[in-house]
Amino acid sequence: MKKTNLVILSGVAVLGMLASCGGGGGNSGKSGEQELWICVYDGGYGNKWIEDVSKKFTEATGIPVHCDVDTSILDRIESALKNGGDYDIYMSHGINWQSYAASGWLANLDDLYTSKVEGFEGTFADRLSDEARSISKITGKGDTEEHYYKVCYTQGAGGLIYNMDMFEENGWEVPKTYDELKTLCQTILDAEVEVEGSRETVVPFAWSGKDRQYYWDYPVFEWWYQLAGKEKVETVTKYLGPTGKYADGYEMYNPDSYYKEFIQAYDMWWDLIANNSNNSIKSSYAATLGSAQSAFVNGKAAMIPYAQWGKYELSQIADDETLAFDIAMMPTPKATATAPDCNYMVGYGDSMIVPAKSSQIENAKKFLNFMATAEACRTFVEDSNGAFLAFDYSNVDLSELEAKDTFTKSVHEKLSSECFGLSSTNPITYRTVNCVMPWPNNVYYYQEACSKPSENSGATVGAEVYKIAKQNWPTWLSNSNLSD
Repeated sequence: MKKTNLVILSGVAVLGMLASCGGGGGNSGKSGEQELWICVYDGGYGNKWIEDVSKKFTEATGIPVHCDVDTSILDRIESALKNGGDYDIYMSHGINWQSYAASGWLANLDDLYTSKVEGFEGTFADRLSDEARSISKITGKGDTEEHYYKVCYTQGAGGLIYNMDMFEENGWEVPKTYDELKTLCQTILDAEVEVEGSRETVVPFAWSGKDRQYYWDYPVFEWWYQLAGKEKVETVTKYLGPTGKYADGYEMYNPDSYYKEFIQAYDMWWDLIANNSNNSIKSSYAATLGSAQSAFVNGKAAMIPYAQWGKYELSQIADDETLAFDIAMMPTPKATATAPDCNYMVGYGDSMIVPAKSSQIENAKKFLNFMATAEACRTFVEDSNGAFLAFDYSNVDLSELEAKDTFTKSVHEKLSSECFGLSSTNPITYRTVNCVMPWPNNVYYYQEACSKPSENSGATVGAEVYKIAKQNWPTWLSNSNLSD
């Protein structure tokens, strides 16, 4: 996205108007007054961060901010953008911003990206990673070249969160490799550690097959990256077939060639979880997110697959909203001993957009610029319990937070490793939403594999994925206007 050429200064006089959140319903374009209405998806970060950042923005600029945090954004955003809605900024996962830009519904944000950010050298664009910039440009309606139409919202870390106290009390080492992880699981089972107040013993994993089976993607994607290498993963995600054309792009799913390592990574998961039911809570494949969270919070499992919003959500169900033990996100145990540490950027495709019909486009850009300041970046991490905005944190001092919060420190360390994402501005990825990479037609196999292990090994799943892609490819290309 872009930003205005105005620099937001912390010393700007306070005009006495403070931000308010949770007011319900916006007011974009209903008057000529300077005020912002922001809608944020309620996705595990809570509402305190947007309240605090909005208040600080108002103190710095005098511009009042009203914000709503809910889960219904995606149900109404397209209509609101098309017809003119109540908000000046939307922040959410799953925003099909490329299509909206092509329809002329989003504000051009080029000048946001060239603006200065208080406290930093360079521009707003410099506050983002190269990938965050490259996946935020597209040719919009009436454009002859690409422009910025969004800002990446968060950068993410996913993988295995573990009970640090339990590990320390039992002398369990954090595994560095997949083989060590398998050994650890057997060690945990053999230890038969009693769960306090229960006849049960601790198992390695709690997880939800009913609601959140895709949380297993986070370690699986990293194993894929480690096995295949950066270049091959990037080749696969271009959807160009062996001929260099889209026509045979389905070959990217071929389990005997391009997709071989992805299926190998799935097979590692299958052997660890689907083929070893004792490694998980009972009937994990049918467990709700709430039951999986409860099992981990109550000490029935040593680990749980999750992402950067894990501590916030797990704390919400704990007594007094405080976990009884320290947690951290371990570096995902590596596929091989020589593989590099890496991090799949969970949620990196999440977006912050400004409607073209907003009457507050310039003020919306000012707010997005303010979010790139060290103060706003730090506030987000603290209030969200360890999640990070999609900005460069190398010059943001988090030492005080990390000294008292093991989870924040572990997420930051994971983000400091070799990061990769799967977001793309390729038309096939946004004109065939949920149809393509990495699971075609959005068909996951984790839940099914645990209920029927013998029918869902890597060989079977690999063949099925390839079949789905090959059969649907002509339709996906047609829908994407990529047919030869």
